[in-house]
Amino acid sequence: MLSYSKMNSKNTLKLRASGKINLYLNVAKNGRTDGFHEIKSIMQSISLSDELTFKISKSKDNHSSDNKNGIYITCNNEDIPLDEKNLVHKAAALILDNYNLRNKYSVSINIEKHIPVCAGLAGGSTNAAATLVALNRLFGLNIEMPILMYLAGEVGSDVPFCIKGGTILAEGRGEKLSQLPGLPFYWIILATNGGKFLSKDVYGKFDLLGVENKSIHKELVNNITEKKFSSFFKKLKNDLEEIVVIEDKDILTVKEKASELGAIATQMTGSGPTVFAFCDDLKTATSIYKGLKPLSTGIFLSHTTYNSLTIYN
Repeated sequence: MLSYSKMNSKNTLKLRASGKINLYLNVAKNGRTDGFHEIKSIMQSISLSDELTFKISKSKDNHSSDNKNGIYITCNNEDIPLDEKNLVHKAAALILDNYNLRNKYSVSINIEKHIPVCAGLAGGSTNAAATLVALNRLFGLNIEMPILMYLAGEVGSDVPFCIKGGTILAEGRGEKLSQLPGLPFYWIILATNGGKFLSKDVYGKFDLLGVENKSIHKELVNNITEKKFSSFFKKLKNDLEEIVVIEDKDILTVKEKASELGAIATQMTGSGPTVFAFCDDLKTATSIYKGLKPLSTGIFLSHTTYNSLTIYN
């Protein structure tokens, strides 16, 4: 067990947790013994976000008998699990258990979802990142960043990125992060048809059907560093896209339409099925938004951002 310092004087905290997109995703096949895949990915925080409210109280003050583990989750989206299946629950449990807080305090977490579920936008991961940061602050733990990032990696592969945010090269299974110069401001249209693809399933199918490509991440990093964004956007690729497209041809239709309407780059993010479209200006973004709306069950106007987590109070 690790010790902790005096608890923060406030017992509530509200955070905004941003989603992410994979500008580039290179995947190696069957290369690890832990069940994960070796990746090279350039990730970018986006403004589309969820809002989470955290409240801590001494266990004796909470008389509810429907949950004996001290973690109480509510959400406005019925598709979100409220138990151990939720990464938010896993993150909260790590804090309570590792810092000897279990049975002393209870944690109530309300999640107001705006990021689509199982859509390749790291909605669950960014909520878990917010949980680690919020409880660190509320309990006054003063966890040093290396330890916080280690805990994040224990929760999920994308969670460390969601703590750091911005424009980042992710390697390993996603936990090895290198901060990159931030991209300029771009409008981003996000379009999804409502399909849900579990990352584990998509990666499993990639092992069977996917093509392992040589990574060009160094070239792309140089493009960003040298501000050669036109060249950068021409080389974007997601190795998982060809796998998801086998079951979801709408992805190709959305990409083609976005390109016709003036997107400077368009691609599926993560394990899908959300497609992003980068735009230089709001007029083009608005045109793409309207053009993709009939093809999508969920469409969002977003933009690049460098703050993955924003604390309100």
